[in-house]
Amino acid sequence: MIQGILTFQFKINQKETGEIEPEFDPIQLVFRDEEYDAENFSELLIENDIFAIFYQHTTGLFGVKYSYSNFYTGRLKETPYQVISYFKQVADGTQYLVISVFELDDEIEIFEDLIKEMGNRLDTIFDKLTRAKNSKQLSLIENINIRLKNEIKFTIFQVDRLSNLDKLQKVGLIYNSDERLKILEMLRERPVSKNEMKKILEKMSATVNVDILLQPFLELNLIRRDWITGEKDKKTGEITHQGEYLFLVKDLILARVPNETLLNHFKETKNELLPLYRQKVVDFFSDYDPYTRGVEETKKLASILLSPDAYDFFVLMRHNHYPLDKIPKIFSEFAVTEILLEDLKKLDIISEVIDDNKRTWICLLTDIKPLIVFPEYLLPKIREAYKNKDIDGDITYEIAKKALSLLEITYPEKVEF
Repeated sequence: MIQGILTFQFKINQKETGEIEPEFDPIQLVFRDEEYDAENFSELLIENDIFAIFYQHTTGLFGVKYSYSNFYTGRLKETPYQVISYFKQVADGTQYLVISVFELDDEIEIFEDLIKEMGNRLDTIFDKLTRAKNSKQLSLIENINIRLKNEIKFTIFQVDRLSNLDKLQKVGLIYNSDERLKILEMLRERPVSKNEMKKILEKMSATVNVDILLQPFLELNLIRRDWITGEKDKKTGEITHQGEYLFLVKDLILARVPNETLLNHFKETKNELLPLYRQKVVDFFSDYDPYTRGVEETKKLASILLSPDAYDFFVLMRHNHYPLDKIPKIFSEFAVTEILLEDLKKLDIISEVIDDNKRTWICLLTDIKPLIVFPEYLLPKIREAYKNKDIDGDITYEIAKKALSLLEITYPEKVEF
């Protein structure tokens, strides 16, 4: 859950003696709830951490992951939170810092695009604010500050929208993350200990949190966790293969399917668009195979599920169709409808159908659904991994037995969407 977005201007404050007293002057401090305000925000973010974030932007000293140019993602040292920050230096050298503060267990990677979009809009606002301050136009400064505050409030609202994911969006979380795709790749080969997985994932990201990455897998009942007691090495007496292990019990892919709801609606109402729309559906699915589509297309589908405006429109269009000139106003105030529609058309999510009166209608061409499969392919892989345990030390008898037992127990389970 986002706690707030705090904006500062960095000031040197050089004295006549040449000494400097650098500080971060608050501009707009917007919090999600009333627990924090301008008086106690140091409980979220203390000065040492603000300086550390600022130096990360200006010097890159700490070597923690950058999300974008002028954007930084990391954990605070003094308080139990993590941040996505944005840095802007305008033409006259004035420097601004915007820090979005999140709980430690938040999946902040899914919010990076929203923060980036906010940063792009703030570029213009900070330029105007600087010019207004330099010219001492007080009324203009006040108006720009109001716009800055509204921008921040809107971003917090968008983050909240993206925080309450349904099951389909949680599948999107898996396919929109390189780390989660790596987890899926590993578990499709054999059971993996949590420690081994952590070491592999840390090579991809120094700040990885395995428990957070595993959440959508667990919530969708795709994996099981279990403790393995381990075996004693006959030569050294050391206990090996002990600890928490992860087992894949259901696999899934993100696939396109025909929009049966709209097809049935057209049939029942004898809509004149039915033959035109049905032909477009037939044309698309005549050579579509979800199992041969590349991971890049799947990532694009996942990104739609994790875009608040695109997903709201996608859900709406499952049951409706609209003329192009009367698209409903369901988007946020900063969404550009034309661009969103064009992106969805390029991905063959929506299609245009022209009726006999030359009027253009927007219809959902392909629905998006997860296909859940029982990972039968794991059975020979588990046996092979155990057979070769003395060579590459993959899995012991206890691990193999647990894996097969979990597959047997969970076989009849259904994952509903």
